[in-house]
Amino acid sequence: MRRLSAALGGLTGAREVVPELERCLQTVGDQVLLHIPGASRRLRLPTRRSWTELLARNGEAILLLGLDPLPQSAGAAELDTYLDTALAADRLLFGRARTR
Repeated sequence: MRRLSAALGGLTGAREVVPELERCLQTVGDQVLLHIPGASRRLRLPTRRSWTELLARNGEAILLLGLDPLPQSAGAAELDTYLDTALAADRLLFGRARTR
């Protein structure tokens, strides 16, 4: 978790630059793996087919990691509230990642 936190950064303002990660995403079939420098294992990201296809076409993605749990059943309003709360509490990490 420390390596992940060190690789990604939090944003404090709307115009702040999103940290750029090394080429750390790898697509294997319908799975996307995240490799954080210094970590011994790759982390399998939860994905949907359309996102995986978009990643394959563009070769990059903005990763957003909330440090607090969010139910998978959360709707749009709950997600907005979550993002606002997590950003205000500095519990939201961002990073621009590219495929290998």
